[in-house]
Amino acid sequence: MCIYTRIQSLILSNKIKQRKSNTSTSTMALSRALFLFAFIATIFSTMAVAKDFVVGDEKGWTTLFDYQTWTANKVFRLGDTLTFNYVGGKDNVVRVNGSDFKSCSVPLTAPVLTSGQDKIIITTYGRRWYISSVTDHCENGQKLFITVQPKQDGWSPVPSPSPSPSLDLVTPEAPPSNAPWPASSVPRRSLLPKKLFQIFNRD
Repeated sequence: MCIYTRIQSLILSNKIKQRKSNTSTSTMALSRALFLFAFIATIFSTMAVAKDFVVGDEKGWTTLFDYQTWTANKVFRLGDTLTFNYVGGKDNVVRVNGSDFKSCSVPLTAPVLTSGQDKIIITTYGRRWYISSVTDHCENGQKLFITVQPKQDGWSPVPSPSPSPSLDLVTPEAPPSNAPWPASSVPRRSLLPKKLFQIFNRD
């Protein structure tokens, strides 16, 4: 009867272990699925939010146009694209700093875009200035100033679970080299060898 009870206990124990294993496997699969979903959703969210701004709309990149008014009702964010349309070879786009923007000056090291359909992806937020380096074009209004805002998160990914407090390892602080060790931390010498010696050398 005792053997039969023990066998039943072993069978029940194995079933419990199997259930725990299945639960752990299901939890891991669910975590991976949530992570994959968060990753894909982040990509699609970024693609959906990013905008392509055609500078000057149908007027394009030209002189005698008020680009300050054009930017007044627009919000530029990270990931957006600026498209400059103009006649290639007869005009250009140069990114400059604030002082060069005011004076319509072009630094010698500034890269000049001349394709006629220049696309600039905004990768940093803050102030950005663009001008044309063709003679008198900047002075005649062919200059663009925008302020780029950080990307607006319309969706937040699933946060990763925080580690269990039981896994945290706390390292005790070592005492100063010149400080005496506490009595509780001084290793005690074992008395077992002495007792064994007394037993084997007993008369």
